[in-house]
Amino acid sequence: MKTQIIEGLTQEKYESYLTARQYDELYWPAFFPIKNVNTLSGKTLIGAKGSRIAAMVISYNVKSPKLSRKSLETRVFDIPKVSIKREMDENDILEQRITRFAQGNNAVLDDYYNDFDAVVDGCNARMEWFALQALSTTYIQLTKTNNPLGIVNETVIDFGMDAANKKTVSVVWSAGNVATMDPMADFKAVVKAARTKGLKFSKMLMDADAFDLMTAATLFKAYFLNTALSVTALIDLKTINSLLKSYNLPEIVIIETSIGIEGKTGSATATNPWSTSHILFVPEVKQGNMFNGPIAEELEKPMDVMQAKNNNVLVSVKKDWDPVNVTTKGECNVFPSWPNVNNCYNLYTLNASTWA
Repeated sequence: MKTQIIEGLTQEKYESYLTARQYDELYWPAFFPIKNVNTLSGKTLIGAKGSRIAAMVISYNVKSPKLSRKSLETRVFDIPKVSIKREMDENDILEQRITRFAQGNNAVLDDYYNDFDAVVDGCNARMEWFALQALSTTYIQLTKTNNPLGIVNETVIDFGMDAANKKTVSVVWSAGNVATMDPMADFKAVVKAARTKGLKFSKMLMDADAFDLMTAATLFKAYFLNTALSVTALIDLKTINSLLKSYNLPEIVIIETSIGIEGKTGSATATNPWSTSHILFVPEVKQGNMFNGPIAEELEKPMDVMQAKNNNVLVSVKKDWDPVNVTTKGECNVFPSWPNVNNCYNLYTLNASTWA
């Protein structure tokens, strides 16, 4: 006799839970909102926006002058599979039987809901990692450290930022250089360089470590000193952004998130995928899209598998018999497309001459 995959959980309840479940807010949907595509390859057209090109003033009864089209660079990329699973083995299932008798079936269902949440969170964490790695360093590289149980790419996936948009600081940002480093001068230099290309930034993105170095700099703190009263104003983010605005500089957004990378031994290391040594200047928050490709298992659903989605993440549950276990898997086929890359500038803080 055929039994339910999970006792007390119908397909309707399963779909309802995942559809309604709200997860912690992440950065990636603002930078790269989902764009559904029908293939597992993507194409990005990269072209600097720059200044508006003015129309010409001409005489009547004369043909309109033809101006050149802005050059566009095409970048083609593969959309990889992102996947994670959790498994309840025989011991877990036997313990659940005891829990069911003692606390009722809802307590057991909470265990399964935790697995649903874990695989959805896992897929979203990798999308967050993709987005923040790309934006902070302008490339993505999968290594044994950041993707230990998955593929490793031999060469970096470069998003193609122009070399002219990659800037370095006047003095290296470090704890040993707080007396001589000049963050405001570095910011002004980037904004001035971008102005020649017709670009104006609304925000600069950095992590908390870079922010802490900036606020420790003597020359930066001098902007907040009232020499007549020998009083230093509170140097918090709100006050800093107010000062930056008065100098026609973009406001700071601190990228602060934590993603765990689990190794082969089962231990996880928490990391912020935003590079501490890079600051990104952007005209607007949205930079492109997270291309979301079709999933084979959704198109050709296996027998005896429950499926439901939370946004673009497909969650599948399957029961096996020898040995008995219940596997919960989350997956999506995704990769960021960054067409606005050359409307941004990237400031590297660990070198005064060479960007890296």
